[in-house]
Amino acid sequence: MYSFLAIWALVACCFSAFGLSLYAIARVRVINKTLEALDWETLANLTGEVGSMKRSLQKTNNRINGMTSTDPASVLADLPKLQVAPQNVTPMHRGG
Repeated sequence: MYSFLAIWALVACCFSAFGLSLYAIARVRVINKTLEALDWETLANLTGEVGSMKRSLQKTNNRINGMTSTDPASVLADLPKLQVAPQNVTPMHRGG
């Protein structure tokens, strides 16, 4: 009884492995067909376009970040106002 089930389980495994291999072959064919039109010149152009888009995005992000920053001189002038006098703070002693 168990040997009969084991044989059918092995047959099912073989068919599933065969089906998966056919699926992998089909995917490789699709990828090869897609990449046939891609030559080195096209790849170089795409790489250049990606680089220019990255630089443009970095410039835009820097501009956006610059909008929220304030003048450093005014920040330094506001520092004394930001300091709060310590209340109920005991100093730490180091050493013996």
